[in-house]
Amino acid sequence: MVGFRLLLGWIWLSIGHVGAADTTAAPTGLMTNLLTRPERSVITTLAPTFSWVVPTLENGDYQTAYQVLAASSPVLLKAGKPDLWDSGRVTERNALHIAYAGEKLAPQMAYYWMVRVWNKSGQVSAYSAVQRFNIGDALRDKRWPGESRWVRLDTAQENGLWTFEDRPPVQYHPADPIRLTRRANGTWFVAFEKAGFANVALTLDWKARPGERKDTTLTVRVGEKNAGDSIDAKPGGGVIYQEYALPIKEGTHTYPLDIPRFEAHYPHSQTMPEHMMEVIPFRFLEIAGADLDLSVVSAEQLSLHVPFDEEASYFVSSDSVLNKIYDLCRYSVIANTFNGDYAASQRERMMYEADAYIHQLGHYAVDREFATARYSLENMIYHATWPTEWISHSIMMVWTDYLHTGDKQVILKNYEDIKPKLMTALTMPNGLISTTTGLVTEEFRKSIFFNGETLRDIVDWPQRSAAIPEGGETDGYVFTDYNTVVNAFHYHTLKLMENMARAIGNDADAQRYKNMHVRLFEIFQRHFFDQKQGIYTDGIGTDHASLHANLYSLVFGLVPEKEKQRVLDYIKTKGMACGVYGANYLLEGLFDAGEGAYAMSLLTSKSDRSWYNMLRVGATMTTEAWDNKYKNNNGWSHAWSASPAHILPRKVIGITPAAPAFKHVTIKPQPAGLAWAKAQLPTISGPIAAGFDVQQHGFVLTVSLPANVTADVYLPIPEGVDDYRLSQNGIASEKAKKTANYVLLKDVGAGRHEFKLSY
Repeated sequence: MVGFRLLLGWIWLSIGHVGAADTTAAPTGLMTNLLTRPERSVITTLAPTFSWVVPTLENGDYQTAYQVLAASSPVLLKAGKPDLWDSGRVTERNALHIAYAGEKLAPQMAYYWMVRVWNKSGQVSAYSAVQRFNIGDALRDKRWPGESRWVRLDTAQENGLWTFEDRPPVQYHPADPIRLTRRANGTWFVAFEKAGFANVALTLDWKARPGERKDTTLTVRVGEKNAGDSIDAKPGGGVIYQEYALPIKEGTHTYPLDIPRFEAHYPHSQTMPEHMMEVIPFRFLEIAGADLDLSVVSAEQLSLHVPFDEEASYFVSSDSVLNKIYDLCRYSVIANTFNGDYAASQRERMMYEADAYIHQLGHYAVDREFATARYSLENMIYHATWPTEWISHSIMMVWTDYLHTGDKQVILKNYEDIKPKLMTALTMPNGLISTTTGLVTEEFRKSIFFNGETLRDIVDWPQRSAAIPEGGETDGYVFTDYNTVVNAFHYHTLKLMENMARAIGNDADAQRYKNMHVRLFEIFQRHFFDQKQGIYTDGIGTDHASLHANLYSLVFGLVPEKEKQRVLDYIKTKGMACGVYGANYLLEGLFDAGEGAYAMSLLTSKSDRSWYNMLRVGATMTTEAWDNKYKNNNGWSHAWSASPAHILPRKVIGITPAAPAFKHVTIKPQPAGLAWAKAQLPTISGPIAAGFDVQQHGFVLTVSLPANVTADVYLPIPEGVDDYRLSQNGIASEKAKKTANYVLLKDVGAGRHEFKLSY
């Protein structure tokens, strides 16, 4: 940890016009280096980038020019006298990752900037609010690219604030009890609405009787599961129950819990810094004080996680169970950022690539925040874990970052280091990769930044073991030297690397990766597809065909169109024969294949392999496995099972990026039996909202798009219906065309639109 002192105090000003303006609308959503609150963090570069959300002044609006001002003082900005940079009027539609081009900046300093824009009609906006950013030790050597340390931010109003470099700090978020009672035996019982990785501010009033000591020690119990108005002391699995000694003294005082420091037992486990109170996940609390005149004045749960904009996202529908599942998953995504990254779960506090990837997708879907994900993916590149398929997820995280931020720097910076994670070095003469044929050498391990003994194919987790007789989430997968699932990931990441190579202008690499995945497609069919059964087997040398061999072939585009129905029919015989991790890909594959109704039946299932079961057993964060019986140390705080947080807005409402940074989107709802549903998805370009209403003889879709964004809008139409009428904002539209079971209207511009399809 290093100290950091800013020369200027905290000032946050909202500034109006500097020069003439035709409107009071102004850019919002300012970001410096992807940070939405850079005044509470420290960046480690002298060349920051600026982004903003363009105001919508008229339908179909977009930015045609901008002007950025930067200064060493907000007073100078207010006076219209920027001493560092005045970009002038720059003709440019892009509003993201604009590189600073002013006077040289210095480490250990605070700076300020703001922006105004011109729209498609030439109207100029008001200037935005001022955003402050802090530059820290920008010249130090990092142990690995993207390394981020704790630093202390000393300002006039944030004296001694501990924060992170280049990512949002974690903060304690207070919550009051929903129930506070005293049982007949004198024990106080406190229930909070949700569990969190938390400590507590416990205010107690103790009136010591004459002759009693003026200090004593109480027992405080915390837990995730209750039994009536008590904590379940034997909750099973890895569900939390702990007891702590709490020394108190006479009178009214506020106490935190002295929770023992977490001890790292895994290679990359993280511990809480000394300047912060330790946390543990709990929802319920008991204070044993039967023989004392003791009152609980207040009990404040202090949950630790990154900042979160509650208004950034929502999903609500005609299905109350689905709504509860979304709320569970949305909360879980944020609650599991207590480390300031995606190192979820109390037991390990360690990041794994697959866990982090699903967490990344969820975080993007619930808040307009990208810096936590950026840090997590760069950390994972250089701290690889042991499952073979997890190595592939580092490539997937880089692509997902670029798709959601539009920032090519994430590719350029990490390109050479993620190339080996394609694992082409493990390719055998038959064209497939294998981790069991002697090619996992020390040189290879170093190339993928893996410090363990060897890689091991995982397929899903947990795998079957004697300790978990009913467990095992691989659907009986038969592991061979050449596994279908591993090679499906290899195919998928080759395609992603082709996309990324093209994005940065490396056409030679792009063509090479394309040639490789085209060849692998044919090899994959030849070795893994059973023509007679019309399904994919688990690998070379086995006839067993698991759900996983088929779902990954489906979701990664390896199933030829003519064979897709047979594969889907087989998948649909399996139900949820996978773990919470595999469920992410199963649902994505089903929705992408148009099997929304079946996917919805899995999403809303009330079996013990369901999100409903997590709610039923009492969890308020998504669990590590479907149920304790499927994992003997199953925890109740894990974000890798929170995939509905992104699947519901992306697949049911159908809001997906068709271009990086959501500059062009596809809105293609799959009602899947819902009477109505609506959602808001935060994007770096601004919030996108959409909602549908299924009518007896029609379909109504409302869409709200920010400026600088266009959309291809699809409205579902029953099979066989050719006679239809489409209106947009009450005016008949002749521009739409029918494609499969949808009516498509291309290139819809910014603003709020209502589309009504009648048939």
